[in-house]
Amino acid sequence: MKVNTSVSVLVCKGMFAPLAVAAMFSVAALTADACTAIVVGKKASATGHVLIGHNEDGSGMFMRHAMLPPGDGKAAVFWSEAKKYAGGDQVGACVYSERGVFVVSNNGGVMQEWDGETFSLPDEGSYSVISGKGIGYDLRFRAVERARTARECVDIMIALVKEHGYNQYSRNFLVADAEEAWILEVLKGRRYVARRVPDDEVVVYPNCLVFNKLRPGDLASENIKSKGPDFDIIGFYQGPRTWKSPYNLYRWKEIYRIAAGVDLEPGAEYPFSVRPAHRISADDIKRGLRTHYEGRPYEVKKRHPQKNPKIIEPICRNTTVQSLVCEMNPNPRETTMHLTVGRPCEVEYGVYRPFGGVLPGDTAFGEKAVTRLVNHELPADARTVMP
Repeated sequence: MKVNTSVSVLVCKGMFAPLAVAAMFSVAALTADACTAIVVGKKASATGHVLIGHNEDGSGMFMRHAMLPPGDGKAAVFWSEAKKYAGGDQVGACVYSERGVFVVSNNGGVMQEWDGETFSLPDEGSYSVISGKGIGYDLRFRAVERARTARECVDIMIALVKEHGYNQYSRNFLVADAEEAWILEVLKGRRYVARRVPDDEVVVYPNCLVFNKLRPGDLASENIKSKGPDFDIIGFYQGPRTWKSPYNLYRWKEIYRIAAGVDLEPGAEYPFSVRPAHRISADDIKRGLRTHYEGRPYEVKKRHPQKNPKIIEPICRNTTVQSLVCEMNPNPRETTMHLTVGRPCEVEYGVYRPFGGVLPGDTAFGEKAVTRLVNHELPADARTVMP
């Protein structure tokens, strides 16, 4: 497949539709980069299609939403973004296109090399190099607006990384349509690994790399493939101080336990994916994304970082600015999103369809706010709800 690898600047007049539900709210500046994601294969899902869950975390952030209009062969894209109050670059976003392709991401965690001041990646020649400013935050947008399937989206993202080089240290992308999902890990430069999520299994990933050794069918940059089938990807690029830290391990363990009914031993080498004990529903995922580890030895009842600096942060925490559960559907107008503007332990999930309208009876955001959320910046003749 020939891929257009040109990178354009994201500009859209009237792009942002402010929400009456106060999508901008204060967040205590304590911890960041604590996003948690789960993706369920269609045969493990109660809906028969891919299910996605994601908590967006970061200190000093607010959420904003927009609908990017179609044009020049590009699809309309729903955009939900985390932005720093203090300004600067955007730090996180999920995107969903009118063609039914979804992308969300997590920070991939710190890297293996340490020079006393900063972490870095091993030098691997041309695979460590970026062209000009490379590509970073724009990667998901440039791919999702063109792709018609999750696999095509992964191919476009890889082509852009190979052409321009990724300009951040690491990021895990969850790429999905209604029928299949992929995890794509990108490392600074032109390094990447991608794997299709098994249809009858579920993947949970916090803020660390999740690939150990390559499997048949994986997509990977040549520098990784050339190291052979026994090459330890996570060990070489990251190491156990990140992926075995309680900060990551307990998020892994508790989401699998709560949502999938699978209890993994702490400290074990966690698998890429597991087969759940039952078909997973949107409500199962919500329970996992809301948890403070209630009833567990490491339950967080009250946070005293000065008295207990080694406290294990829960999945739903004081820096969670949005929680999202997405029930994918082959018809994008039927794809249903459950979204909280705020911490899911405190705020009800609102239910809506970005390209299909508000579901009857939903009141979580308030009637006017959810109408604006669904309408965004669509032309009047394309709106699904009366303003």
